[in-house]
Amino acid sequence: MNLLLRGRVPRSSTNFHRNTLKGSVDHGRQAPRMVPRTAHYTDPLAKAFVEYQEMKKKAMAVDPKVIAATPKVISSTFAEPWKVVTVPESELAALKATHYHGFEFGQALYNIALQRPPSNTNPYDADTLPLEDQLQSRKPGEGIFANVATGPYGQREFKYLYLIDFAGMHIIREMTPCEESSRGVPLHSMIKLRGVVGGEIFFDDQNPGVAYINLGSARFTFQDSVEAENVAKFILSLGYDKIVAVYQERDFSKAPYGMKDRYGEDLANAVYIRESL
Repeated sequence: MNLLLRGRVPRSSTNFHRNTLKGSVDHGRQAPRMVPRTAHYTDPLAKAFVEYQEMKKKAMAVDPKVIAATPKVISSTFAEPWKVVTVPESELAALKATHYHGFEFGQALYNIALQRPPSNTNPYDADTLPLEDQLQSRKPGEGIFANVATGPYGQREFKYLYLIDFAGMHIIREMTPCEESSRGVPLHSMIKLRGVVGGEIFFDDQNPGVAYINLGSARFTFQDSVEAENVAKFILSLGYDKIVAVYQERDFSKAPYGMKDRYGEDLANAVYIRESL
């Protein structure tokens, strides 16, 4: 083939190399192109939250307004106390002089138990922010709780949850609406992130110096009768005159403290009275 007659010359290797470099330079001056891609991201926390919302719909939620509107039936009664304890003022004074800072590891606080995180709780029910401005708190010697609803033991609209930690005792009325809770009302795990023991407390409607307690917290459980007695003494040290504690002396590791222990007829109870009365 006569290339000269056709007006074409073969591309030399030099020209090819030059054009290649020029193309590379021009390409480097261009803005990078965004290549569209389809990506799927899965947030484990988001997935867990959706599952929690579904679980919450099926949970045994409580409507405080419905509870308040129901007829007030008192179904709990007390048996004769199986023991009555007079607590010396010196023992209460020792509790008043006790101060903790929250860093006491391996030490039983207020002679009750070690401080610990809640157990048996939904992780979404361990948020203390929704309740922090609604708690009442007292340390030994600071006096009884003020402006509380008073009424018979066992009547739910008068029930308060309590939790004891290094900073004292904290209470909140159970029938306080709480949308952040899986049950619609406060839980012990939402009072504080760590605690010694928890339960329920009712305040007498005739005598403000009298309170009724149980130790019914599944999240901050008590271990034995010694702890229960020291809880009652601690509450006396706040400024109360008489504490009726609903429990009996037995091995709770073999027979856990349950609903029948704290609600019903002829409930076993121990009474604690300050010596100065």
